[in-house]
Amino acid sequence: MKIIILLTLLTVKLVFADVMIVTSIKPLSDIAKEIGKDKVKTDYIIPPNINYHLYEYKPQDLKKIYKADLFVFVGSGEPSIDNIAKSLKPEQRLKVIDIKGMYLLKEEDHDEVHPAVWLDPENAKVIANEIANFLIKKDPKNKPYYEKNLQDFIKQCNDIINYGKDKFSKLKNKYFVSYHYEFPYFVNRFGLVYLAEIEMGHGREPTPKHILEVIQKMRKYGVKAIFTSKQFYNPKTVKVVLDQTGAKVFFLDSMGENGSYIQMMKFNIDEVYKGLSIQ
Repeated sequence: MKIIILLTLLTVKLVFADVMIVTSIKPLSDIAKEIGKDKVKTDYIIPPNINYHLYEYKPQDLKKIYKADLFVFVGSGEPSIDNIAKSLKPEQRLKVIDIKGMYLLKEEDHDEVHPAVWLDPENAKVIANEIANFLIKKDPKNKPYYEKNLQDFIKQCNDIINYGKDKFSKLKNKYFVSYHYEFPYFVNRFGLVYLAEIEMGHGREPTPKHILEVIQKMRKYGVKAIFTSKQFYNPKTVKVVLDQTGAKVFFLDSMGENGSYIQMMKFNIDEVYKGLSIQ
């Protein structure tokens, strides 16, 4: 009986010995999952189907963060995130925009770093490498396992970059228009041209003058697609642009609702290609 109890306690201890990584948003969790796989538990705070800029943290969110071995967050765009993270020990937090080697862009309407860094697979590789370094330090006996997973993920990122660049190289029209200024990292990485966005900054409705400028640009360059995510979209605002240009709306996935990180990126590449192929 004592042996059974001892084995049970040992099993429970091993279960709870797993490294726990919590992230602010799902794409970061998906990257962590690629490196840790079945040796690491991952979770995220902000649901992927909402505007993460407006999220209000719940007590259970904070409990998750403070119990985690590592909390990974972008450090831009998530509300009050620095105030939450600063109560953690330095080794318990990873601020993505502070990682050396990250490719960063500024917001168009103010001087802050644009938060959607994960939509560039080169940045995903940098994030994955930093997470792998943490896991190797935390769980050194599984170093070969994490290193292999990292190399596998880097290869997948390289493959998806090549897939996108090859696909977009066939396009005659590479002018990209979005509802919200959401995709500059994606556009830059894949050699597209950010022509215009309809919304004038976070939550700011466009003026009639701005709408007219967007319409004129789309007509001039023959753009027949407007790209957006469900989280940043107002159909009433975009209707006049669609009516005047004959364009179609294409919904992209910026938060990993379509599966893994690589699946999300492939979905976006295919949808953008489809939209930009319209003559």
